[in-house]
Amino acid sequence: YEIDSTIVKLIPKNVASQFCLIPVDKIGSNLTIAMSNPLNALAIEDIELISGLFVQIFVSTASDINKAIEKYYK
Repeated sequence: YEIDSTIVKLIPKNVASQFCLIPVDKIGSNLTIAMSNPLNALAIEDIELISGLFVQIFVSTASDINKAIEKYYK
């Protein structure tokens, strides 16, 4: 799955690495993120504050997210 670079720019790399997540898609005022710990309410609140968008979550493995972070945050 290819992620649009403008979507990746919505979340800083340090935040993505800290919470092990990556933004995947944006539709209207909804931001879809993949994260390894979907129960981390603090991370979700931070992402909503940073992006100004409502967050929807998909679960992914930490290894897949870390690979995506390396690929998209060059």
